[in-house]
Amino acid sequence: MSTSCMNFTELRFTTEDAMQRYLADVETIWTPAVMEELAGLGLLRKSITRIWNHADQYKLGILWEYTSPAAYQKCQKIIAKRILPAAHRYEMVARALRGVPIMDWRSDDASGLTVEGRLVQDKDQSRYLADSDDGNDNETH
Repeated sequence: MSTSCMNFTELRFTTEDAMQRYLADVETIWTPAVMEELAGLGLLRKSITRIWNHADQYKLGILWEYTSPAAYQKCQKIIAKRILPAAHRYEMVARALRGVPIMDWRSDDASGLTVEGRLVQDKDQSRYLADSDDGNDNETH
């Protein structure tokens, strides 16, 4: 698996209009220069989704994939410096969930379904993210 660290961030907005304001500004906040810098540090993927299965709620989900926990930590510093100041303008609450992949099912036209990884009994996967530079877990993503 090329992804060794993942994050899923849920952004919960107070209104549809607030969410649409954020979406209208995404490309001016997350500029190509910022995304290239993050990619250079180990960001593999960022995908924004509209969460639709919670009626009357205004939510987006962001999937982040990194090459390593160290890449996540390096990217977090850039995001804190260049993105978070802009993020506070929006009427939203962010909730981040981090993990390390232990199994990955993928399907493609050529080879069908493939599985990478295996579940290992008594193996604590959380140790991969336990080491942080400052011991602080207040990141927005």
